[in-house]
Amino acid sequence: MSAKTKSFYFSLPFQLIILFITVLILGVYFRVTHLDQKVYWHDEVFTSVRASGYTAEAIIPQVFSGDPITSETLLQYQQLSDTHGWSETWQALTSNPEHPPLYYLAVRLWMEWFGSGVAAVRSLSVVLSLLTLPALYWFSQELFDRSYQSPQGSRQALWVSTLVILLWAVSPFHVLYAQEARQSSLWTLVTILSSAALLRSLRLQTRTSWLIYAITVALNLYTFLLSVFVFACHGLVVLATRPFSWRSIRRFAAALVAGGLAFLPWLRIMIRNWDVLQSKTAWTTQSPPLSVLAKLWGLHFSSTFIDLGLPLDHPYTYLVPPLVLALIALSLGRLCRQTPRRVWLMVVLLVVLPALSLILPDILVGGQRSLNTRYFVPSLIGVLLAVAYLLAGWIQHPSVRRQRWGYGLLTLLLTVGIISCAASWQATAWWSKGVSYYNPTVADFLSQFDQPVIVSSLAPDTLGNVISLSREVARRDRLIWFQLVIDPAVPLRWQPGDRFLYYPTESLKQSLQATGTLQLVPVEPPTVPLVKLVAAQP
Repeated sequence: MSAKTKSFYFSLPFQLIILFITVLILGVYFRVTHLDQKVYWHDEVFTSVRASGYTAEAIIPQVFSGDPITSETLLQYQQLSDTHGWSETWQALTSNPEHPPLYYLAVRLWMEWFGSGVAAVRSLSVVLSLLTLPALYWFSQELFDRSYQSPQGSRQALWVSTLVILLWAVSPFHVLYAQEARQSSLWTLVTILSSAALLRSLRLQTRTSWLIYAITVALNLYTFLLSVFVFACHGLVVLATRPFSWRSIRRFAAALVAGGLAFLPWLRIMIRNWDVLQSKTAWTTQSPPLSVLAKLWGLHFSSTFIDLGLPLDHPYTYLVPPLVLALIALSLGRLCRQTPRRVWLMVVLLVVLPALSLILPDILVGGQRSLNTRYFVPSLIGVLLAVAYLLAGWIQHPSVRRQRWGYGLLTLLLTVGIISCAASWQATAWWSKGVSYYNPTVADFLSQFDQPVIVSSLAPDTLGNVISLSREVARRDRLIWFQLVIDPAVPLRWQPGDRFLYYPTESLKQSLQATGTLQLVPVEPPTVPLVKLVAAQP
């Protein structure tokens, strides 16, 4: 820690230091506890399945035969075994080329060290999220501190860096995805590292610094394909801030090409499996109403600071996101007016370009690319930086009234962040769990029966969802049976016990009703996605 950094923190009031430490401790606590509280949902299931060396194509013929199988049978496909080593894991990953392999290979290694349990697998994301703390501080210092020559400017940069860490610590979005066995935490980390490495390279202009940036380019590409929009931001920053520095442009281009060349092996796999990639991502072409997407866009950004997990049609959706968007606009405006171009351009581009790259295609040609909050990671990083700059400016303003505004807004953002994190922390499901949201409710409902039987037919989400349900049942020390079929017309060899259709397709319901011996009875409460099968009344 430098002398000026020590001087800054020692000069802060004791109450502020206690507040900062408390918020950081809470942020860490929300991340490292209750790791197995939330349902291990469909997408997380496939993280474990692929890391364990299995594919859906190999599992489906074995379990969708109509024969009774137990929930324990389904769970074996998420555990390491002697018959499925690293080569099988690699084959599983190459059969899903839409997901670059870096995170999944890390999960495989993590599972070998710490086991295949929910908490163990999710703990990798926690570690990656905690590593984001120093990375974000570094990025903020490279962005703001190097732009000022005066001691007052350095103090401003330290305020921004401190505040962005505090906002990140209790950001509902970042806490939520720190506990999810997906690549979001890794993408957040490498996006921040690559952005900081770029600024450092532009400042130092050494081969080593540009080599580090090239490595971060490769890491980004091997983490998430949407990283290309981050590099578009970087390219525009270089061109706009160093338009006549051919050395900077040339070295940036060389680093970008080097990182791209490192990605060529996976790009070749993507091209070779292009039909598979298109089929795996076909869901993005389905077009929900634009009114629904517009609500979600606001919720994406507001989840940086507040997320109460309320339904989409709740009045909250119409009140809170517009206020947060107004705060973001105010922050970006102040940033553009008061900072050098290299500063505001980096932040504005991170916020705007990745978001528009998802939103505009959905508006112009249809689709739902912008449906998922986790695709907005670069934008939400920029939002944190912009709002932290606004708060730092107000807190240091000569006007006492403006200082009160700054401290008041900081207190409000930290308070709603902590409340949001606490609400999510104790929940068994959250909006991010998608198609598996109701699985804890289903498992609770099934617990009242002795070895119930779940009947379901193959649909796009069925395999991941039934394995997710199996985990929920196992947590309750219960045993249930599954009878799964690919074709709804396949006769079932009935297992004795209470029978329920789970997320039944229309074709499955029609096939069972056509026998004339069965009757479908909805269960209570209606939120449970089950239909009970009973003998038809004569």
